Amino acid sequence: MKNLLKNNFGINLIIILAVIPFFIWFFMLPITDRFLSFPTILRSLGQITGLLGMTLLSINFILAARFKFLDKLFNGLNRVYIKHHLVGAIAFCLLLFHPTFLIIQYLFFSLKASFNFIFSFQDLAIIFGELALLVFIVLMVITFYLNFKYQNWKNTHKYLGLVLFIGLGHMLLIPSDISNNLFLRYYLIILTILGIYSYLYRTIFSVYEKGEYQYKLKEVIKINDNIFELKLTPLAKKIKFSPGQFVFLRFKHSTQTGNPEDILVESHPFSITSVPSNEELSLGIKILGDYTSMVYLLKPGVFCLIEGPFGTFSYLRAKTKRQIWIGGGIGITPFLSMARQIKASGTDTSGYKIDLYYTVKNNSEAAFGEEFEKIAEQNINFKFHQHFSEKEGYISANFISQNSQNLKDAEIFLCGPLGFMQSLRKQFIKLGFINKKIHSEEFSIK
Repeated sequence: MKNLLKNNFGINLIIILAVIPFFIWFFMLPITDRFLSFPTILRSLGQITGLLGMTLLSINFILAARFKFLDKLFNGLNRVYIKHHLVGAIAFCLLLFHPTFLIIQYLFFSLKASFNFIFSFQDLAIIFGELALLVFIVLMVITFYLNFKYQNWKNTHKYLGLVLFIGLGHMLLIPSDISNNLFLRYYLIILTILGIYSYLYRTIFSVYEKGEYQYKLKEVIKINDNIFELKLTPLAKKIKFSPGQFVFLRFKHSTQTGNPEDILVESHPFSITSVPSNEELSLGIKILGDYTSMVYLLKPGVFCLIEGPFGTFSYLRAKTKRQIWIGGGIGITPFLSMARQIKASGTDTSGYKIDLYYTVKNNSEAAFGEEFEKIAEQNINFKFHQHFSEKEGYISANFISQNSQNLKDAEIFLCGPLGFMQSLRKQFIKLGFINKKIHSEEFSIK
């Protein structure tokens, strides 16, 4: 129960923050007045959806700001972003229903009343509300339905902050329960301002640069045709991290146009492959798109900024030292950092008993296999299994349970494509494993 409460604390906090304005609204007037007739029911539903939609929209900008406390609160930044997508979708739906209920309400009086409500170009409060919703709809269509490149998608996504700014104007000007109740008014204003601050923090003023570490590219090491490793050296204070975590990497502008670093000013997440004791920082990268293709072309000496570390995906956080690690494709990179740490600890001091399964399509797509094999040769408690799906089929929980011993109390770590992790999680649960002992890194790498 304690672990359940801890894991759900973040989402419970979101729910509490969202329902506070609803309860304030609910107790402002007798419930019979709120739901006296069908038109009043529609008006009340319009008010509720507006309050909840604006609240969740503000919370969503806070979730998107990558604050360090959110990483701990939600037990990993990957889970923060999962909640961010969910909360954003709910906020969008609520804000769509907000004017819909009010329009239908006016239809009970007359078609003209409904028309005047929609096209009330003399009422600044309503104009703000309509404009905010229009911008929101356009940006959501771009987000979900247009196949933009990541760079273009991210640039358009920045304009979502306009919805919050314009929505605040609508909220302050419209005659409503917000204007009649000071506590409700100040609660929503404070929450919206926090959302606006989070938006500015992340996208406009680049305040987060204060928390970034300065590094310089030392070397680009080609592992195979699609995977390479960046070696970075710190220019000042080096980052502190746990094996298995990831960071956001971005490169500073170059004065020479046409250089790859001119395109790489946006931050992207990559897994750390080095160990904390190393002075240098290593990142594992797979060529998946324009950004990663350009990183491969960079020359030594380029300056970059590191933000982080993020994530709770680390063998050090497990309660038992008997562990099964399963990496699919580029999902092997966080295990590289952990395996290197195990090697640095030595067989006599670590006490860990680990089986690492690395599954790829074929040998040409494999990476770091030789290094894992050397670690296994030097550490009798570390076993490495390479699985080629093209010859052996997809790896399964049943296959792993047959090839690894003493799994009763083992904890499982999964990293790879989302479908790969979801499938294995379900398979292990069917075999009797407790869900809380199955850890996964679900943060997509772009």
